[in-house]
Amino acid sequence: MRSILILLASTCICFGQVTYEGRGEDAPWRKGANRRIEEIRKAPLKVKVFDPQGVSIRGAEVHVRMRRHAFGFGNILNPRTFQLDGPDGRKYREIFAEHFNKTTFESGFRWQNWFAPARQGKLDEHTNLLDAMIRFCESRDIGIRGHYLSWAPLSEDSYKPTNYREHPDRLWPELSAHIDEMIAFTDGRLAEWDAVNHIVGWDGTMADATGSDEIYAKIIRHARSKTKTPLWINEGAVLPGGDRIEAYEKMVRHLFENDAGPDGIGFMAHFKNNSLRSIDGLREIYDRFARFGVPLQLTEFDIDTTDEQLQADYLRDVMTITFSHPSFNAIIMWGFWEGRHWRPNGALWRKDWSIKPCGNVWKKLVFETWWTDEQRTTDAGGSCEVSAFLGDYDIVVEHEGRQVTVNATLDKPGHTATIRF
Repeated sequence: MRSILILLASTCICFGQVTYEGRGEDAPWRKGANRRIEEIRKAPLKVKVFDPQGVSIRGAEVHVRMRRHAFGFGNILNPRTFQLDGPDGRKYREIFAEHFNKTTFESGFRWQNWFAPARQGKLDEHTNLLDAMIRFCESRDIGIRGHYLSWAPLSEDSYKPTNYREHPDRLWPELSAHIDEMIAFTDGRLAEWDAVNHIVGWDGTMADATGSDEIYAKIIRHARSKTKTPLWINEGAVLPGGDRIEAYEKMVRHLFENDAGPDGIGFMAHFKNNSLRSIDGLREIYDRFARFGVPLQLTEFDIDTTDEQLQADYLRDVMTITFSHPSFNAIIMWGFWEGRHWRPNGALWRKDWSIKPCGNVWKKLVFETWWTDEQRTTDAGGSCEVSAFLGDYDIVVEHEGRQVTVNATLDKPGHTATIRF
């Protein structure tokens, strides 16, 4: 019986089963991706061991243990769920701290989430919660994306203080004051800011109200005058769907031409069954935006489907092609627990905290496939070497009943740790 293949935005439907191009274990893209991962995500970590007199020690046992990836493997933190008491709250914080090294606060920094508590006389309560979340992340070396300084669409639920469609003259004074307040509250504590979220957006944006895209360049220039924290832009419907590819690229070019080039370009990646772009197609878009010469991120990644095997396979492949691209520095998931997820089917853990196949894929890739935990023995020159993934390490050396542990950070082109007993 002849198969029927329907192609929808690179999603394939065969005999009623949804799949995507590049899913096969023998797909040609895999070989190149794995080669690039070895080339760009690893470096030599050398260990030299000496005695107190500076003589090389042969036969010392060296254990190279990774502690943290240099690459960002992150997820969001929801403020309300973060502060929950009881088993779910504890599990939420525990799972997050164990599996992710970067985060975006799902809400809290958004303009409407700032002004609502202020109007209710609860701003101190709100900022105390955000401060607790920041301290939680700081104590665990978890980088934070500030989300966001501004949101381009002027929808009713995104800007509460003023109807800027009717009062565009009030937009910049109130927005710039808010930016100043946000930066003052967080300065030096965040990894980066989404300076403009949904910068292309839809009908009724700040550009529509003010009559020009210059408003976005103005936001970035103003914020840059107030902080050294990197300033990013963010947009969706680029990877899934692709409706905003041309407009996003045009906007990035506009910013660079107007002394407001962003420090990074973010891609929302909210996939559904009908928007699973081919793996080669993703790389083509990555290459297209990499030409601007700034870092890229998957900033909001999830896969909304009830087909758990499809979800696991697509997660594996999107993560692999992304990790293999030299311009990317992070993959941020947009939720991990079904009990607190904007699209519950997209979670990595179910509501009862049982892990889904896609959650196991995340753990396997981040903490096994792309993780370094190796043991070596020093040679006659007191040296050994490990090809290791970039990141932070504990190096444990044992010799004749004695043990020494040192910390090391591995980046390109490599690192040499010298240990003396």
